[in-house]
Amino acid sequence: MSEVRDRLDASIHSAFTHDGISLVEALPAMGKSFGVIKWADETRNPLTILTSRQELYGQYEEWCEDAGLSYLILPAFHRECGTMGADHPIEASVKEVYESGISGAGLHRNAERYFDQSLPCQQDGPCPYMEKREFDPHEYDVLIGHYLQAHNGEYIEDRYVAYDEFPGDAYFFEPTHNEATRAIRNYLQAEESLPFNTWRELRLNANNPEFEAAVSEWTEELGFYSHRDTRATLQNKPGFHAHAPLLTHAGLEFELLDNDWEYASLGSGRKAVRSPEDEWTVLIPPSLYAAESVVALDGTPTITKWRLVLGDNYIERETVLYSDREKRKYVSDVLGLEIIQTDAGAKPYQSGKHVNAKSDGALLENIQKREGSRPAVISSKKAKDHYDSTGVDKHIERSEHYGNLKGSNDFAEVRLGAVIGSPHPPEGEAVERWAALDGKAVSRQQGDDGRLTKGAGLKFNPPGNALFRDVVEKEVMQALMRFGRTPSDGERGATVYVHTSRLPRWVEPDERVEVTTWSSGMHEVVNAIRDSDEWPDGEWTNNEIAESISIGTRQVGELMKELEGEGYVSYRRGGRGNAYHWSNERLEEFQRFGRVE
Repeated sequence: MSEVRDRLDASIHSAFTHDGISLVEALPAMGKSFGVIKWADETRNPLTILTSRQELYGQYEEWCEDAGLSYLILPAFHRECGTMGADHPIEASVKEVYESGISGAGLHRNAERYFDQSLPCQQDGPCPYMEKREFDPHEYDVLIGHYLQAHNGEYIEDRYVAYDEFPGDAYFFEPTHNEATRAIRNYLQAEESLPFNTWRELRLNANNPEFEAAVSEWTEELGFYSHRDTRATLQNKPGFHAHAPLLTHAGLEFELLDNDWEYASLGSGRKAVRSPEDEWTVLIPPSLYAAESVVALDGTPTITKWRLVLGDNYIERETVLYSDREKRKYVSDVLGLEIIQTDAGAKPYQSGKHVNAKSDGALLENIQKREGSRPAVISSKKAKDHYDSTGVDKHIERSEHYGNLKGSNDFAEVRLGAVIGSPHPPEGEAVERWAALDGKAVSRQQGDDGRLTKGAGLKFNPPGNALFRDVVEKEVMQALMRFGRTPSDGERGATVYVHTSRLPRWVEPDERVEVTTWSSGMHEVVNAIRDSDEWPDGEWTNNEIAESISIGTRQVGELMKELEGEGYVSYRRGGRGNAYHWSNERLEEFQRFGRVE
């Protein structure tokens, strides 16, 4: 582990020496978060850390205190403002103004303008949020905050910036089609520089040579900040949004991609896309040029997505583990994880439509039998509900769903786990949208039979496969690595069963097993024996068993041989026709759902 930490430290130091943006790729549990604090301690350079995981704030505070670094948790509007969350009648109006693109500081400074009164949090003096904003960043070695706070230039200017994990959709603005077009209409009616009054007029005439000069002049005057409109005359109109100029610019620039998505590049790394269903996404990354250096930390990164959210800039890459072999060695030798993978296919469990409770139950009851204890389980929320209603849950120690794992350490000392099924988010959001933001059209490919690929054979045209793996395989791997992170009671690592094929290609399981579920006929046979007068010490022939159930004597014989092969029953032959006479060996231990081989 010390060698890995040394290489991580070297990668972080190297990354911060670059003037631009660097990505440090280091698997979970390597100590990436601590590594940047260690770097700040060693160099005494000013650092700003951006993350979404608020539970990490406390950990960063402890590390800073241990290192003797001065630090500040950046003030957050929703957390510090006394009006928010206090059940004030005006709170709904405040949220509405905030969601229209007016900043928390802006609505406090102009409360009379927006609400015809000061806010409740201002009644006895300045709002605590506004007071906490009055500080000098130069007085602190480390600033800790959310990704969105990178939009405040004072928090990153002349500082080194670390992104702890991928920001996801933090920089997305997602109005509905009606919200976007209403905001554009309001803006056009007030903006004399453009010769259009409605969204329809704009769409019909955006490329009309008659208006080319006016459109070009308006576009050229748009700077990084002039994409916001905060005119008081517009703020009183229903549907006002401060980003109306940016939406208008998108409407002028949209070009149709081959998969019917629309794409617009809006300058300064800003992008807008519109789905075939008229769903809008506008990406507004922060301006990071004022930072000394920017370092992104990620365990399983997708470069395309990182590049887009950080302003479409070139990204240097620092890799801690250089090969797939080194990754496997880290997982087995350093983390102490034993991975046992089943023969299951992709098992997309997000929607709940394909949850196979029998197969999952067979795996779980056999894990309990094989390992001597019940495993903790990570699966989809719909699968968890299914287990509760089918009795599978009695073979589970505790469980969590994929969507609730980010930042969780609940399984850090759990030594036996199972990851069942794979997440399968809507492809429009996870694949097509991200590709469209990069100006590329992505869709499912057809197989040799002319049908769209699906399941384990699902394929997209580039870069779709990488985007899909980023969500699916990445989440499965990160779920697996939640187990056994922390040594305790002299133990380390964990044994983890993976009941899906969606693992990254570099992973090589320590063992592969096959899960087989019992047929309904098998259940009839076992129940017939257990319900008979001869149970448990008598004997049964195939004919006697078949008399009380729906299947024939021959099929009963085949099923009894299967039970004998599993050691549940034994037999002797004799009497008329040299018939099989079956005896119980341990049929009371019969696994309800199936077996694992």
